[in-house]
Amino acid sequence: MNFAVIGSNPAAMVLLRQLQDSDSHHLTACLPEGDLLDRLTNSGFSVPVIDSAEHLLPEKDLQVLVLAVQDCDEILRLTRAAVQAEKHVVVVLPDQGVFPALAFELQLIQDESQMSVIPVSGRWRLAEIPDGQSGLQLVPSDVRQISLVQNLASNEDDAVHVATRQGIDLLCAVGFTYSQVTVLDSPLPDGTLLRRLITLGTLPDAELRLPPAALTLNVEPDSNADGDDVLCVVNSAGEQQRYSLTEPDFLRWVTEGCRDREVARGMMGQCSVTLELMEAAAKSLRRRRTVDVHFDSGSERSLFKSQMTAIGCLVLFWLLGGMLTWLIVGQLISLPEWFWLIARLIWLGPMVFFLLAQLLLPLARDRQRN
Repeated sequence: MNFAVIGSNPAAMVLLRQLQDSDSHHLTACLPEGDLLDRLTNSGFSVPVIDSAEHLLPEKDLQVLVLAVQDCDEILRLTRAAVQAEKHVVVVLPDQGVFPALAFELQLIQDESQMSVIPVSGRWRLAEIPDGQSGLQLVPSDVRQISLVQNLASNEDDAVHVATRQGIDLLCAVGFTYSQVTVLDSPLPDGTLLRRLITLGTLPDAELRLPPAALTLNVEPDSNADGDDVLCVVNSAGEQQRYSLTEPDFLRWVTEGCRDREVARGMMGQCSVTLELMEAAAKSLRRRRTVDVHFDSGSERSLFKSQMTAIGCLVLFWLLGGMLTWLIVGQLISLPEWFWLIARLIWLGPMVFFLLAQLLLPLARDRQRN
């Protein structure tokens, strides 16, 4: 496949190097800016440069457009234009300012087209993930604990933010969906970050209790510590299984997503979950407490009670409105008795059905893990 890269995010350098070494994929055009342009210039990397992104879309030989843009609005604009031109899109998420709404908008764009929109994910560093799967698909009952320790050589906010997002995505790569986030920072006396601990868990009354997952970020600016990270999974027997993290294989994941739109849709769904957890992590850091993730679904019993509460409000509004109408019409108009009999049935019928519906409460299951 032929690729084109647009943007300033230096994370795209890995993809550019892999394209240069690949025999089956080629880089046909590049529009580098900012930090990405500086990286290319300093490394002596030679790429075919173009003047405008709009010149790429009519190209028939181009199959994949890689967006390494730092502005979310620009990402959405270029993605819409690319899928309309029948190009697959790979999105390198910006370092900052990424909200779950971006993933939702990209998902809508993908659903309205026949092309794939693939977000670059931190879990791409796990080579053990099977082809066509978005995670390791472990069984919760077989896992006791999950942990990941990452060493950062930079204490800049962008580097810490990206490492946090990728680390959370790696913890979710085991196949679990967490509903609680706790973030604790350990700063130095001058305020710079020394260590960040992120713990993922589930609600105490959740239907399925998941094993805790912990991410530890150690900031060591004076060392070249990036890279040697391992995802550790402790099973129920106390044995530890280690998954090595390597350089992400961009071409493998992009090829799978372009070949099968269901795989790309799964990638976008996992990206939404990760961004939801990142938003909860930011709230936990501000509030200094555990935060519940709002995408956690309630039990069938709690959902039944919520629906009955909403319907009960409508029934009360119907009864009050019907009573006022009854009094006004009864004073102004003389109507036959059969009319008032039918009116009573229409007025009191919703309340009777609502009260009978409360008998369905025992049928609403309240499943909990023993």
